[in-house]
Amino acid sequence: MDAPVKPARQEPMHILAVDTASNAGGVALSRNSEVIGLHMSKTPLRYSEKLIEWIEFLLKQHDLTVGEIDLFSVASGPGSFTGLRIGMAAVKAFAQALGRPAIGISSLEALAYRFRHISDVVAPVVDARRQQVYAAVYRITAEGPELLEPETISRPDAWLRTLSSKDCLFVGDGATLYSSTIANARPGSRILASDNCILTELCQLASLKHTRGIVADASTLAANYLRPPDIQMKAPIERKPAGARER
Repeated sequence: MDAPVKPARQEPMHILAVDTASNAGGVALSRNSEVIGLHMSKTPLRYSEKLIEWIEFLLKQHDLTVGEIDLFSVASGPGSFTGLRIGMAAVKAFAQALGRPAIGISSLEALAYRFRHISDVVAPVVDARRQQVYAAVYRITAEGPELLEPETISRPDAWLRTLSSKDCLFVGDGATLYSSTIANARPGSRILASDNCILTELCQLASLKHTRGIVADASTLAANYLRPPDIQMKAPIERKPAGARER
């Protein structure tokens, strides 16, 4: 009688995740969806000088080289313009040099996914400065977060007036900062004070998307700014012809 054939052993997939879009960014390393290492920093101004150092340190801790990374995951925003460019450029460079796939994941989607065990409907709200927030509403399903209310940048009171979702959990530093605005606009709302750290979720969502065949290469990665850079937001200064008099 022939011995039963054992299934071929599958090698684990190593995922490296990068977030330089938020104020709680850093790098994470996972074996499939299990996070095995993480470095988080709340010093966004140091991302450009520290990112490569953090990656090298994390890989060295687990006796890995960047060449052994199978999939790259990066927070694609919305978030800091400068920060987004740092992370996107690093992941694109690694993925192109190694010929590896890369996945850009919405920062809001990942933040919603972080609280999937608390609520099926999550509204991530992130402080965007200038009395504005980045926000959306997601329904959490077995296939991952499903967008219910589009990602947007808005004044929190104006955004809240547009919501059709009745029962959702508000999370993120924007939900904390504007908790009274949320409570006044939507009495009885659940608000959970939290930071914007999504490193673990970037690994988990990348693994989930990869198993569903949602992969990309470096050339298709694109940042999601939601608003134009500051330099484009300033109104042009009207210049008067030389010698013109004020009326």
